[in-house]
Amino acid sequence: MGKKYTKIVWKIEELWEKYYKPSVIPDLIWNLDFLENYDSNKISKYYSEFKLVDNFDFGLSKRAVFSDGYGNYRGLQNSQLQIIDNKPVYLFDNHNKILYPFLEIQKSFKNILDVVHIDAHPDDAEFQDKKINDLNFENVADYIHQTRISDFFDAISKTKTIGKIYRITHSDSFEFFVPPEKSYVLSLDIDIFGPEGDFVELRDKVRAIALAWASADAVCIAMSPGFIDQEYAKEFINIFTK
Repeated sequence: MGKKYTKIVWKIEELWEKYYKPSVIPDLIWNLDFLENYDSNKISKYYSEFKLVDNFDFGLSKRAVFSDGYGNYRGLQNSQLQIIDNKPVYLFDNHNKILYPFLEIQKSFKNILDVVHIDAHPDDAEFQDKKINDLNFENVADYIHQTRISDFFDAISKTKTIGKIYRITHSDSFEFFVPPEKSYVLSLDIDIFGPEGDFVELRDKVRAIALAWASADAVCIAMSPGFIDQEYAKEFINIFTK
C-alpha cells in the first residue's frame, strides 16, 4: 500500500475512534430468524451467494462481476452476513445485491425500515424492466440479476420492502448529517472513499458513516469493484468492523 493510502487509513481510523459511539442494542428475537434462513453449511437457503460468517472473507470471485470501458473487475467470492455487536452487517460487491439483505431484514424485523444511503452516487436510475409488486425469497435472486448497480431502489419502488430513502450523496448532506429518529438500514457504498467521492471532506465522510452506523438497526456494505481499489476498500471496512 502506498504512503498516500497508508496515511488515509491511519486518518480514517483516528476519525472513526473519535466519532463512532456504538449504541447498546439488547438481545433481539430476530437473531434466531436470521439463522433460520441459512442451512447447516451457513449458506442462504434462498440466495446461495450469501453466507453467514464469523469474520468477513475478502477472497475474490473467479469471474468478473462488473465491467466498464476500462476493464473487468472481480468481486467477492461470497456475499456475507456477520452479526457484529448484535447487529446484522452485510458485505457484498455490486450494490444491487442489497436487495437480498433488504428482504431478509424486512422479514426478520417484521417491519419496514427506512434507508440511509451513503454513496458517491445517488443510485437513482430508472429500472428498465417490469417492476414487481412483491419482493420475496422465491424471486429475489432472479430479480437481482435483472437490476443494475444504479437502479435497484427504483426496481423495488412498488414493493413494501423499504421505507423512505435518505440519500447522503452530496457535500452538504455529509457535513450536516443527523441520523433519522425512525429505525433504518445503513446502505454504505465504500466507493465514497474512491476518486469519485473526493467531493466530500474526509472528516465529514467518516463522521457521517460513524453516526449512521451507530444508530442503524442493520448495515449493508457495497465494495463496488471498478469504483475503488478493493485492497483499500478492505482496509476501510476492517476499521469499521473490528
